[in-house]
Amino acid sequence: MMLRFFFTALLFLVLSGTSFALTEIRTIPTRPGVTMDFLVMIPDQPVQRDALIFFPGGNGAGPFKLGAGGVVSGWNFLVRSADRFIRGGLAVVTVNPPSDHPTGMSTGFRESAEHAEDIAALISYLKQQGYQRIFLVGNSRGTLSATSLGTRLKDSRLKGVILTSSLEYDNFLRWLPLEKMKLPVLMVHHRDDNCRVSSFQEAEKTRDALRRHTSVDFSEINGGAYPRSAPCDNLSAHGFFGIEDKVVKVISDWVAGRSVPERIE
Repeated sequence: MMLRFFFTALLFLVLSGTSFALTEIRTIPTRPGVTMDFLVMIPDQPVQRDALIFFPGGNGAGPFKLGAGGVVSGWNFLVRSADRFIRGGLAVVTVNPPSDHPTGMSTGFRESAEHAEDIAALISYLKQQGYQRIFLVGNSRGTLSATSLGTRLKDSRLKGVILTSSLEYDNFLRWLPLEKMKLPVLMVHHRDDNCRVSSFQEAEKTRDALRRHTSVDFSEINGGAYPRSAPCDNLSAHGFFGIEDKVVKVISDWVAGRSVPERIE
């Protein structure tokens, strides 16, 4: 029991020991009377001025904790893997819900014009910081944000949408105006994702629907570690548990313009 607890604690404190030039929480105004917090993590030696905006799953509330010494902790696949992206020279920005939605983001809000306005303000801020290429990265329910924003936002520095463990097409993504998606898309999905709202077959439906309107690369992930959480939680195939390095490489290669494999073991 103690060994299992120790192992779990090590999983949670995932980002200690990685060298960052900056790790801090920042706040910007987005809409009248509304602010938004986000965690900024910048590598010591960025490969180029590229930034990934992370939209974790669930209701998006409290996806990370910033502790003493700049140690970041969090269960979500994106937060848990942030140090891997940093080591590859990419800046990472993880968003919190805005101040007028302190308890989290509903499905309706993730699809809303207000959400798009908040993220447009964040993109504008990142442009002012010198970032030249910006990507929207969603995980699980966060893919609803990334997809909706990809259909709404028009900005020359917004270069692509990345969907990991996408929500099902029939009940969620099909209701978005996918015909307005003109950004290239990368989809990464585990073949054995057993989450009830995130099956592999539904991801294939989303891929096929998006391909009617834009270019879509699709990587099927296989393997990983034995799950230590429920199917829709983060330490399972839904969260790419035990195969994080390979998934991060697929995403990082795609951002860099390199080809990505259709299947990963």
